[in-house]
Amino acid sequence: MAKSFRVGLVGWGLSGRYFHAPFIRAVAGLALTAVVTSRQVDPDLFPGVQTVGSFEALLADDSLDLIVIASPNHLHVPQALAALAAGKHVVIEKPVGDTAVAIQQLITAAEAADRCAIPFQNRRWDGDFQTVKKLIESGALGEVHYYESHWPKYQPIPSQRSAWKVAEGKTGGLLYDLGPHLIDQAIHLFGVPQSVYAQIRTQRPGGLTDDLVRINLTFASGVHALLEVDALNPFATPRFQVRGSAGAFQKFGLDPQEAALQAGAMPDEGLWGAELAEDWGEWVTAVSGMGVQGTVETVRGDYGAFYHGVYAAMLGEAAAPVALADTAVQLAVIEAALRSSETGQVVAIG
Repeated sequence: MAKSFRVGLVGWGLSGRYFHAPFIRAVAGLALTAVVTSRQVDPDLFPGVQTVGSFEALLADDSLDLIVIASPNHLHVPQALAALAAGKHVVIEKPVGDTAVAIQQLITAAEAADRCAIPFQNRRWDGDFQTVKKLIESGALGEVHYYESHWPKYQPIPSQRSAWKVAEGKTGGLLYDLGPHLIDQAIHLFGVPQSVYAQIRTQRPGGLTDDLVRINLTFASGVHALLEVDALNPFATPRFQVRGSAGAFQKFGLDPQEAALQAGAMPDEGLWGAELAEDWGEWVTAVSGMGVQGTVETVRGDYGAFYHGVYAAMLGEAAAPVALADTAVQLAVIEAALRSSETGQVVAIG
């Protein structure tokens, strides 16, 4: 009989309810057992799940094997360290921490506890990103020299639903909210960048956190990457654009999984992660000197692959689906971006 692990989840907001709980439920070897929340957990969708009043109560439950931390940003590192000290495996929402030094603390603690500490970077399993990765790895675009990644986020008036993020201070703006996704995808494709040039701004009147993030990365391979989130841009920009020596690809719109989850769908139902043909990306490639244009079918997205990877890592059968070392690079890039924005200079990545 396959081994089963009992899971405790910290937080039942957007992240805990939609990005974690459904995919934990979908893995046969993981049993969501307890959630730290004051909200109601739907007993029909998540039968047998208990609610508890505090993280400390969750930590004291010796029956739990894995703690998933989807709490406010400033709690991620201390809660992860406490869970590791209690002998639990941990999954940690982004941003895992606010500095690369904090990530190194977690790496050291996980090694000492002989437990998995796994950053949650579900956007590696977006269908559009998987499509970009497939095109690059196949050589269909030739030698890639330019990569562009935008996140549509038009919000001229800050949402009251996200008011808690303002209280997060340093980690409450777009740089630490959506920046980790864009940076993680770039380093997953191209490795550690050599340098960063960035503009991090607060544009909205009375804004307390950054709402413009524009990061330029250069890589040893010669790739230049532009990553951008601008809360005051209402116009459609490509989610991805990649240009190479043999062709180019661009894709608009967002992966459909988040919208499906919020609409009430569950990942073990229907053709999960499939995208309509009308939303596929377009490519141009050179054949005998002629430009040939067409569409590229979007790979089906699958956030569930992350938790299947977590289960395999806990069994000791595979490496973690996302390495903490990757997050250390991510945070080094964020810190360099902040220095670059403050000084107006290109900053080298050590």
